[in-house]
This record gives sequence, structure tokens and C-alpha cells, in this order.
Amino acid sequence: MKYCINPLCEARENPDDVENCLCCGTPLLIDGRIRLIKPLRELTEDPHIHIEVWEVEDAGTKWDTVRRHRIMKVLKWGSPKIIKMFERESKTLRLLSHPCIPKSTMDDFFTVTPNKFPLTLRCLVMDKIEGENLQEWIEVNGQISQSLALNWLQQLVEILDLIHHTEFFHRDIKPANIILQPHGRLALVDFGGARRITDTYLAKVSASGGTSTRPGNYEVTAVVSPCYTPLEQINGKAIPQSDFYALGRTLVRLITGTSLISLPTDQKTGKLIWRDKAPQIDKPFADFIDELMAPLPVQRPATTEIILQRLKQIPQKNKIYRIIKSKAFQASVAIVFIVLGVLFIQKVLLPIRANILLTQGKKYEALNDSQSAQEYFDSAIEIDSKLKNDIAQLYFDKASRSTQNLQAAKKYYEISLRYNDRDGDTYKNLAFVCQLINEFDCVSSNYEKALKLKPDAWEVHYGLGTFYDDRGKDELAEQQYKLALKNNSQAIVVLNNLSRLKNIKGEHEAAIALALQGLQKIKEPKLQAALYKNLGWANLEQQKFNEAKEYLEKAEKLDPQRADIYCLLAQVQEALGDNDSAWLSWEACLILESKQPEVFRWREEVLQRIRLKSPNRYR
Repeated sequence: MKYCINPLCEARENPDDVENCLCCGTPLLIDGRIRLIKPLRELTEDPHIHIEVWEVEDAGTKWDTVRRHRIMKVLKWGSPKIIKMFERESKTLRLLSHPCIPKSTMDDFFTVTPNKFPLTLRCLVMDKIEGENLQEWIEVNGQISQSLALNWLQQLVEILDLIHHTEFFHRDIKPANIILQPHGRLALVDFGGARRITDTYLAKVSASGGTSTRPGNYEVTAVVSPCYTPLEQINGKAIPQSDFYALGRTLVRLITGTSLISLPTDQKTGKLIWRDKAPQIDKPFADFIDELMAPLPVQRPATTEIILQRLKQIPQKNKIYRIIKSKAFQASVAIVFIVLGVLFIQKVLLPIRANILLTQGKKYEALNDSQSAQEYFDSAIEIDSKLKNDIAQLYFDKASRSTQNLQAAKKYYEISLRYNDRDGDTYKNLAFVCQLINEFDCVSSNYEKALKLKPDAWEVHYGLGTFYDDRGKDELAEQQYKLALKNNSQAIVVLNNLSRLKNIKGEHEAAIALALQGLQKIKEPKLQAALYKNLGWANLEQQKFNEAKEYLEKAEKLDPQRADIYCLLAQVQEALGDNDSAWLSWEACLILESKQPEVFRWREEVLQRIRLKSPNRYR
């Protein structure tokens, strides 16, 4: 049985042996390769249903000749907003590369016009992820255990970590958009609501007055799934932390086995009341789930890295909690206090006093009153000097979380060093922050202090190398990169930077040797892409254009967001006479973000050529 793609066709089912629809005449082979096998949603003529979803047979393209079953979404009609969201889903899937996210390429988005019908259908093809969505799964299997909840949360945050680091956020996490695959891994689907975190988007959000229709001079489309969408997203102000709220709500649905709409809400705090439905969840884990679902974004974890770090700590906290709550433990504590209380009162009271001061200092620090906090900390240290390391660690952690405010991170690292000036990692991190805010004296002095404490730390040599590299001090950068490799020959990032530096210096054979050495040791796609880029660059400079093209196309496939790949590929395509492809590559070179000086040089060269060809446009 074959199906006709025309949603207005009155008889869409056709025999296998025909090429055109017997009813409306529309070709049954779509885009020269796609045949509709079966609808995955009920077919309807309801004008409010904009999208059909099909399982299709894809014969493949010249880039990928494997015939296989895939999924195709067909946008029948819709407003400009709906069309824009559909096109955005295609672009998002092309930029995300993860085994648990559907894969789609540029060739997988196209339009179809049915025979004799004034209708343009937009089609998006993606790989089929086998399995059952968690909305269906939970209805059959019921609530999940704590261990499975932790495992699934870990998997989902690792997927979100890639999405957020690719500067997207999903905006529609819920059980129906999560697939449990046969081998037990979770996959995240439906990226129709995904947005890219750009300055333009943030400007729209900051201009918004809380409406999803027209905030200021901008329009921000709100994506809403009842019970899973946070208030700021309903108001058109979604941010990456909005995904964490939906993730927490999804977890509550799974651990309670209860529909969220059936759960009550605390009228004072606005928090969901769910713990009585999930007695298998220990308090530390339950507290963390409530933190994910906090009403205000600032009350939620700031990044996926923080969530992953906290997840590592939860099993130990759960174990401690169960021990503390046990009757045997409580009885033992009572006996210890009765027997030893009088003998050790002086040794106990002082540490208690010190910890009270420490706790008070932490409260003031949480309120951003650093002066009062440090007064309490200093008083605590006078009683127990061992607390210095704890206080230093507190400020180290606070600095590490200040990813959005580098000046604050610098301040907290400096305070941490006041309490522990023998921590090489703190000096290293402080130097890196200073590097980002261009305080060069701070960079060099702190890298030097880190090396005095850890002279064999390859990460410090690597960081100092990048500092010299950014400032155009190639010889000093190369010296530090070599010291980093001496202490860790497996440091692929160092091999990559050194290979790039060799290309800049014109030592192309050395650049090739370093890149090949790195490719033998690494499987991570983005690092592979960087090394292939260096190989392509070296071959371009040696005028081995075909070899350069092959390496650069491999790099583009592995990491389609690197501007330098397209800048180099454009030059190779021009050398091979493929000017149409070269122009497309130059466009990507000019649009994609980059801080590399060679990219700015290549951009200036091509813009200068454009100015010379069309001088009247630049008067």
C-alpha cells in the first residue's frame, strides 16, 4: 500500500504498483526518494491540525545511499509563526549531533506541491528512533523507582548538556517527547519549539512585558504544554533554565505515576505537592527535584554542569539520610552523648561554636553580604583553623558557578585564595577568568603561581599557551604547548592548538603530523573536526586542493558550526572552480561565530574582494 501526500486528496491509499495517485494524480515518489508507508497520527481534514507524521521509506541521497525507514513530518498549512517554528526544527536538528536526538540533514527539508492543487507542503525527514514514549510507557508500567529516576535524569541532562552547549534550549520537555529505546537509553524528540540562545533572542525576552504576542518592538512565540511549562515561558520569556523546570515536572510524573493535573499546589508557595505519592524517593533527591521546579528561574540550577555535579552527590546524601533516620543510629547517638557528653564538653562546644559562626557566615554570603560573611568566617577560623579549607572551597565553588558574571568569578577566586593560597587549581582558574576579561597582568601572574605549586600540570601550560596564542606571541605559545605535551602526550586539545599554530607559521608538514597524531587517539567529534580542519588547511596551503576538500568536508560533517572550516572550504572550492559552492561556504564563514584571528583575516579578504567588485554599494 502506498499513500498520497496530498492532504486534500479524497482517496489517499493506492496500490503498490502505481507511480501516481489514482485519485488526484500527485506523484507517490516524493523528492525522488521518499515513499509514504503509514501514518503515525490519524489523518484528518481538520484545519486546526497542521502537521501529519508518517513512517516513510527513504531510498537515500548521493551523500547517504542507505535505504531505510525514517520519520517524515509534513506541514500542511499554518500561520507564518507555525511555518517558522517548523523550519527552525529542521535547522536545529541539523546542528545537533547526538545518538539520542533524531538526525536530519540539509537534504531532509524540502517542499512539495501536489498535482493541480495550489498548496505548498513543507517536509522534514529525520531518523526513526525506535521505542515507546514515556507518556505511553507510564500508563502501562506505573511509577518508577528512585534508582531508575536517577538514571533517567542523568541521561536526559547529558542530552540537554549538548543542546545547551550548542546554544539551543528545547522548550517542550515532557514524557510524550521522550522515547525509551529497546536497549534502555532515552532519546529526546520534537524540536519544533527549540530556540537558539542569541543576543537577538535575549533582546526580545528582555524587551517583553510578559505577553506572548507582542513584547515591545519584538514578537516572541510562546510554546506551552500544560503542567510542564514554567510561568516565564508562558509569558514569552523562556530561558535555558525553563528546560530544568519541565524536566523536574516530567520526573514527578514518572515517580508518582500520577497525572500532574491531579496533584495539588501549595497556595502560599505555588509548589507542587507530590511527595506523599512517591514514598520511594528519599528527601535529598526530593529536595533536588523541587529545586528543578522552583517557581523563579534564579532559584533553579544555573547550568547542566551544575545539575550533573549535584547528581553525583545525591546517592551518597541518600545513603547518609537513611542512616540518620534509622532507629539504631538515633539510639547510638543518644548513648554516645550520655556517656561522653561530660568528658568532652569543652572539645565539643568549641567546634559547635565554630560551625555556628561558619553557618552564619554562609547565610550572609548567600545574601551577597561578603563583608559580614568574612567577619563570621574569620571568627570561626580563630576557633578552628582547619575550617580555612572549607571556606576556601565554598568560594571556589561559588566562583565556578559564576559563569554569567566573570567579574564576580574573579572576586570569589581571589577570596578563596585568601583562605588557601596553596591551591594550584584556584590560581589556574583565576588566570583563565582574567584571560576572558582581558586583564593580562592577572593572567600571567596567576599562571606563574599555579606552575610554582604544580610545575608538571599540563592544563596550566596549556592555558598559558592559549594566552600567548591569543596575543599573537607564537613562539611563547608553542613553548608552553610543548611543555603541556611533555607532561601529557594524550592531551588532544594541545595537539590541535599546536597543529593550528604550525599552519599559521607556515610549517605545514609539522601541522599535518600533529593532526594525524591526534586523530589516532580521539573519537570525540568536535575535536576530530578541528584536527581534520588543520589537515585541510595545511593541504590548501600546499595546493593539494582535492585532499584539502576531502578533509574539510569531513570536518564540516563532524562540526557544522565552525566558521573556520567554511572559510577554508570556500578557498578550496574557488581553487577547484566550484564558485557556487564557494559562495555558500563564504556565507557560512561570515555568519557563524568565531574569535579566531585567522577567521577575521579571511573574512576581511573576501569582503575586500566584494567591495572591489561592487564599489557603489559601499560609498
